[in-house]
Amino acid sequence: MQAVKTVQIQYEATGSVLSLLEAAKDMVNYCIRVGLEKNITSRFKLSNEVYPYLRRLGFHTWYYLSAIEVAASILKNYRKVKRRQRNARVPRATKLMAKLGNQGYRVVDGKLRLPIKPREYFYVPMYKRAAQFLSDAALKLGSVTLTACTISVTFSKTAEITEPKSYAAYDTNECSIDGASLKEDKELVSESYDLSRVSETRHGYFERVRTVQARYSKDKRVVTKIQRKWFTKQNNKVNAVLHEVSSTIVRRAKDNDQGIILEDLKNICRAINKKVLAVNKFNGKTQRISKYPKRLKRRLNSWSFHRLQSFIEYKALWEGVKVVKVNPRNTSRVCAVCGCIMRDPKAKTLECCGISRHLNACLNLLKTQDEMLRFGMDRSANVAVIRPLKKAVSQSGEGNSRASPEELLEPQNLI
Repeated sequence: MQAVKTVQIQYEATGSVLSLLEAAKDMVNYCIRVGLEKNITSRFKLSNEVYPYLRRLGFHTWYYLSAIEVAASILKNYRKVKRRQRNARVPRATKLMAKLGNQGYRVVDGKLRLPIKPREYFYVPMYKRAAQFLSDAALKLGSVTLTACTISVTFSKTAEITEPKSYAAYDTNECSIDGASLKEDKELVSESYDLSRVSETRHGYFERVRTVQARYSKDKRVVTKIQRKWFTKQNNKVNAVLHEVSSTIVRRAKDNDQGIILEDLKNICRAINKKVLAVNKFNGKTQRISKYPKRLKRRLNSWSFHRLQSFIEYKALWEGVKVVKVNPRNTSRVCAVCGCIMRDPKAKTLECCGISRHLNACLNLLKTQDEMLRFGMDRSANVAVIRPLKKAVSQSGEGNSRASPEELLEPQNLI
């Protein structure tokens, strides 16, 4: 299986690089305009139509091919949207961005060499980690995405997913991610990673941005500039926490030869943003209004569960760790020990066996991959039991016979 990673290098763009980025944006828009006017659906036909004009601009050939590829993808997505919405807006490239194939750049003396025009290059110093990846002969280098302040270089390798000896299950929550796994002696090991810093960071920046919007309500240019700067800082802080947690989870799973079980969370934002037909208490009209309050929607819409799980998945794929996604329905409500259902959905512990609902969810996730796993009623909740076999082979070898209750309770059948 192909595993892909990306390194991002910060740099300061010169005047010639900015001119290249502006030209790349104009090339994409030109290709989009030609494709719409002549109703071209094939990238090959689009290339034959626009390439004679693009080559007159004097830039490196790779930028022409990349602009055609990007424009073809935009046109394809536009036609999909137009089938559903007849009044779909005509697409247009607005960001300064250029792509380059893996044959267009080189690593020279620890620096990344990128072309502008034929036999005209600019050099970007690389930090230690990026230099290690790009100089590794076992990795296959991919494309480069060039913006006004960053250079993103992709690389890949063929990863072999090994079958794990056991699994570690993780319950993703708003302020934490809780995990549980079993040792060889079936003793339960629980762990928890605090994600409260993510919520605090998002809430703090939200309040700051709202204050700026109220202060500079008549000057949108200032508000946009401040928002862009603060949102970049916010995402950097959030990503730092998520990368740290995901790296720890994958490293722990690899060291213990374990697979990772995650919840297959879907449609959370769609459910929280649902609107129902009701009477608006402000104007008295019957109209579609939000089902849930604004504070709850803001909180859950900014929940980074999908980003955290995607970090875990691509890092696990890179290390050859197996990841399984399981339907999370009722994993927190149904007790993993006795099978009872929680009465109070807001309770933090289960009334029947007194275990945490987060730990209970992890145990139910573990049971999806190990059908013989169960937890005895007369045992501690941190010790698992292997379900006894229904049939036992007689010592005389004459055939199979049903085991008696005394035989099922023998020490060798209980772990």
